[in-house]
Amino acid sequence: MENESGNLGFMGLSGHHAKAIIGCVLFAAAAAFFGLMKSRGDVGSGDVGSRDKVSGGRKKVIRKKRLEADSTEFNLVPVEGSLRLSGRKLKLFTQLTTSALGNGLISVIFRRAKFDYFRTVHLSEEPTYYPHPGTFEGPKATPEEPHRIDLETYIPGAIARSSTDFSYFSISDFYNAYRKKSTTPEDVTEWVITKVNESKIIQPPLCAVTQMDEESVRKMAQESTERFRTGEPLSFLDGVPVLIKEELNCVPYQTRCGTTFLGEERVEEDCTIAAKLRKAGAIIIGLTNMHELGMSVFGYNIHPCHGMPRNPYNPDHYTGGSSSGSAAAVAAGLVPVAIGTDGGGSVRIPSALCGAVGLKPTFGRVSFGGNEVSCHSVVHAGPICTNVLDTALVYALLAGPDPRDPFTINQPRISLLEYDRQNLKGLKIGIDWAFLQDASPEVQKACEKTISDLATLYGAEVKGICIPELQELRIAHTMVIYTEMRENFGEHIEGNLNKLNPENQTVMKLAEDVTARDYIGANKQRTRAMHFFEEIFNEVDVIITPACGQIAPKIEPGDETYGCNDLSTSLQIAKYMLFGNLTGLPGLVVPIAYHNGLPIGLQISGKWWQEDLVLAVGKFVEKTLPKKEEPQIFFKNETLVA
Repeated sequence: MENESGNLGFMGLSGHHAKAIIGCVLFAAAAAFFGLMKSRGDVGSGDVGSRDKVSGGRKKVIRKKRLEADSTEFNLVPVEGSLRLSGRKLKLFTQLTTSALGNGLISVIFRRAKFDYFRTVHLSEEPTYYPHPGTFEGPKATPEEPHRIDLETYIPGAIARSSTDFSYFSISDFYNAYRKKSTTPEDVTEWVITKVNESKIIQPPLCAVTQMDEESVRKMAQESTERFRTGEPLSFLDGVPVLIKEELNCVPYQTRCGTTFLGEERVEEDCTIAAKLRKAGAIIIGLTNMHELGMSVFGYNIHPCHGMPRNPYNPDHYTGGSSSGSAAAVAAGLVPVAIGTDGGGSVRIPSALCGAVGLKPTFGRVSFGGNEVSCHSVVHAGPICTNVLDTALVYALLAGPDPRDPFTINQPRISLLEYDRQNLKGLKIGIDWAFLQDASPEVQKACEKTISDLATLYGAEVKGICIPELQELRIAHTMVIYTEMRENFGEHIEGNLNKLNPENQTVMKLAEDVTARDYIGANKQRTRAMHFFEEIFNEVDVIITPACGQIAPKIEPGDETYGCNDLSTSLQIAKYMLFGNLTGLPGLVVPIAYHNGLPIGLQISGKWWQEDLVLAVGKFVEKTLPKKEEPQIFFKNETLVA
């Protein structure tokens, strides 16, 4: 079915080739992207689709009460019957949707996905274009004094390790080893360089790290070693190897964002995140793999210069995305810390599916200064680590006001006061039970056990809640992220659309159908959602949900060549993530169990600016997991072994 140039074409073919292509196109057009999708459940007073009532050939617009939900019942509409596309069927379908004949099909997909919902309702709220709450209690942080925390006091002494139970090395292991002079940053760095290179040639390759400049890495290690020799380390992170997602500017690398056409030149200035890590003495090993443009929850990358990231717990399964390489590198033991970005779960999803700890802070808490931002009102940056304490320490280092990012200027001083809790007595945990039970049975069971442990072992009070309008929220998030990505990447994509993976080509075509009315309506829905969560947090201190609705899906044949499009699985993975991005609430994922050797994670969400409380609950969630399982791909750092 390939022509002489190797490209799959539609026109000018005859015989069985034409019949095969027409058959595949008809199949794909009928099945993919909601073609066979059925929905059940209500949205507000009726299904989103049922709101498209026709009167005299025109849609009747439904007026909704200001800041009042139609119903307090769970209304998230699942996807039933949508088929998974990959390989050549996906390629053919994409060629149709991006052709001159595809505009009509794109419009059908848009409507069947209910993306036109905000054309059928009237919301009287003012739109909220950025989820920055504006007000807070306590002193305001300044660039000169983001916090008053001596972070080194949180570093524990040497920890006795079991000779049989698996465990990860933490920041404290590096900290103590360097100060005892049992190893040096140079020794550790040489080990990391060797193992990163090894991870690229094992079968299948891990494909976690995409760029590593060995000369600059060794230079940082030499400088760190000299600081320890003279007794002048810069911080608790001095000499600790870290990785950064390929979406963030870091000298001397190319910010390719998982593509083949962005970041053609090496950057000449660090973004604020990279600058803070460098100032703290961290050894920046390089950049990590990611889903192209960060536009999928699977985390795959089909480009040869990146490769398919593999889940260390089972390399036949996806990592989750889009910060796939960052999570894979931490889970595989290459580094104890990696940085990701999160516009729709992209830190938390791969952390959960790879058994790591991942934090999405409050919107505006961690600076994006020095970067081109892909989706400016929903994206956040945060750490991926092996444990909650390391996550808290790296968060406190990175957070704070930055003149390069105006959204960070107005925020409270960073605190870890709640993290010091000895128990959870007096703390109210909110659970939307219908929402939780929408996960797969193994995820539901693991989460319910952990919630029970938090109550019985640590004194937390569990209270039922309802998160209203989850279906509307999901559509709103989609409209916002489609619009902002298309706008921010638009000039780069013009002329390069065919260089994107097939799934992203269709997404970009869908984004072209988003109107101003859709975007404004979505941001009005954001206003409603933030109001609903504010009311919920008047009743509870944190909200607990599953991290993902299922364990990591399997990489199927054909996925490495063209990727995949699996709407049902995508929504199942991301369903617990999107409210945090649209509203800007902080969220932490922590591993709590395993199923068939793959990790299950739980998410703790808190009120704006209350990362310390979220981390405190995470500390106790972490204690409920009796034993961590060792990944199939794991590199044990011999330089730290006594």
